[in-house]
Amino acid sequence: MKKKENINENNINENNKSDENNNKNEGEEKKEENKLNIDNINEDNKDEALQLIGSNREITEEEINSCPILILKEQDGKLLQGKEITINASGMIGGRNLKDGVSIFGKKNNNNDNFKHDFELNYEENLNYPYIFAIYYQREFKNYSLRAFSGKESDNRILYVKLNNNYSLPLKQKEIFSAGNIVFQVTPIENNKIEVLNLSKKNEEEEQKKIFDPNEIKEISIGRDKKCDFSFPKDKSFSRIQTTFLFDDDKKEWIIIDGSKTKSSTNGTWIFGTHSFEIKDQLMVEILNSKIIFSLRIQNKH
Repeated sequence: MKKKENINENNINENNKSDENNNKNEGEEKKEENKLNIDNINEDNKDEALQLIGSNREITEEEINSCPILILKEQDGKLLQGKEITINASGMIGGRNLKDGVSIFGKKNNNNDNFKHDFELNYEENLNYPYIFAIYYQREFKNYSLRAFSGKESDNRILYVKLNNNYSLPLKQKEIFSAGNIVFQVTPIENNKIEVLNLSKKNEEEEQKKIFDPNEIKEISIGRDKKCDFSFPKDKSFSRIQTTFLFDDDKKEWIIIDGSKTKSSTNGTWIFGTHSFEIKDQLMVEILNSKIIFSLRIQNKH
């Protein structure tokens, strides 16, 4: 799986700005010590950090008891140092203990020494990001979301989400994804059309860009099969059908799935983590070359 292609394309940062107030709660001195200090964060990235911190919201016991427990377990790699991470609606168990619903994963360095993390990751790369990824409880949807740091320095090497039978992706914005050994960009355009762009074009035989209209076609495929809309018959990194786009007539949107409607691909389809993703049970994510499985566990009711 070759996801780290050189791409002549700017990162796509679709960061929704928070409307919540960032006023301090007076008298909570202990919490103030653990707050995320953004003074040393690059000015261009402060909005994202502020959104993660949110206001001084505190998740209620009712929310904590009614939301599933989230478990992070490393399948391959050393990022979590073999530790199993447990998160509830209030945040990581054993973390900053602010009950703000945010869990920050990163590593101390000279540029963000005051940026407090819930868990310090184990990696050797010299990345001066204030955090590597964060998990936050979305109160309005009663679920968890995952976000990689996506400031201007990011080059899409931090996080990849794997599509599988349980995880498809509605195409609501520009996405960069890896299928086989090729990196693509797919973009929704006018009248529910989509543009699919081959960012790793290696020879003149490969088509670089196609536009698809749902009035003419409602299922688009990428793969080794010559019948695919984007066909790579000589590239053994592709399954016969590697990735499929399906148009949902009811929702008027395209859905990205791995493989075909009946069979997954061999190597999977990996979406570059340039925005937030809803965490579903058994979601697999690759972060800095470590593969992590996210499991949701319903709490026992007493």
